[in-house]
Amino acid sequence: MLMMMWITVMLFNKIADSAQTNDVSQPNPMITADVGDNVTLHCFRLGEDSSGIIFWYKQKAGHEPCVMVTVHQEPNYEDEFKSPRFSIKKEQMNYHLKIANVEPSDEAMYYCGLRDFIIRFGNGTFLSVKGDGDVKVSVFQSGVPDSVPAGASVTLQCSVLSESRSAELQVLWFRAAPPQSHPQIIYTHHNSSHQCESSSSTHTCVYNFSKNILSLSDTGTYYCAVASCVKIIFGNGTRVQLERSVDPVVIYLAVALGVCVVVIFALIFVITCKGRNRVRVKQGSVIDKTLNQDCDNVELNYAALHFNERRAKRGRVKKQQQPQDIIYSDVQGPTVT
Repeated sequence: MLMMMWITVMLFNKIADSAQTNDVSQPNPMITADVGDNVTLHCFRLGEDSSGIIFWYKQKAGHEPCVMVTVHQEPNYEDEFKSPRFSIKKEQMNYHLKIANVEPSDEAMYYCGLRDFIIRFGNGTFLSVKGDGDVKVSVFQSGVPDSVPAGASVTLQCSVLSESRSAELQVLWFRAAPPQSHPQIIYTHHNSSHQCESSSSTHTCVYNFSKNILSLSDTGTYYCAVASCVKIIFGNGTRVQLERSVDPVVIYLAVALGVCVVVIFALIFVITCKGRNRVRVKQGSVIDKTLNQDCDNVELNYAALHFNERRAKRGRVKKQQQPQDIIYSDVQGPTVT
């Protein structure tokens, strides 16, 4: 029975994991703003259910994510973000984050999340802040389908536009996926791993990164980033996730659960049948014993039956009397108590 309960719990968890979907959407993967601008980071609920808690996370490159604000009925800001520059704009069931008078320190990845029984995150929005002293670099990533089959190879493309030569820049690839605390560097491009084109005013390089998506550990949002002596410029990010399919573990657990159920019902049936047979045997022995006792107590009475022959005709000479035939018959009757 404990084994059956364990299989049931594991099966429920697998089905729940395979059916999990994002209930929040962040439509803008990247927003560029100048110092002093006002920006709004959008977060939309996809379902009609208004329950659950909305919260915003901020994650700077190389740092752990930190909670900015939690919205249940009213916004509750963390100490670091209790500033008039940060506010929540409510539109029906949607809670957007507004940042006024943008500062260079605001450049980071911002995640909107929904928490009820589990935590679901949006794709994230990267806020890029430009200033007069910044290096003139732009990073663009070409999108690929969100869902890919297990074992497939995806090629991510990153275009870097700058006013400086590519040798002065370092291009990195990051992968961010919950529950990791911060994005991980997974690849660094070398000078021979890209194609560049130069014009009079700009220098454009295209970087390709191929990755085999074998399991959930390979999924997440991949970011192309350019590191300079001043800052790190992130691309808009490309999300890669596995196609929804029935996990073989779910199939195995379902089969095992079915076998357990069949075995339990079979045992119940066998035990029930044995109980009925025992009752029938006991009843049969009592009836046979009663009949045998009744037969032993029966008294037999015998009576002699006499049959006389008729005379054929009147007036005939009386023949010599023949001996009488005697037939005995037994009569069985109940015992008189």
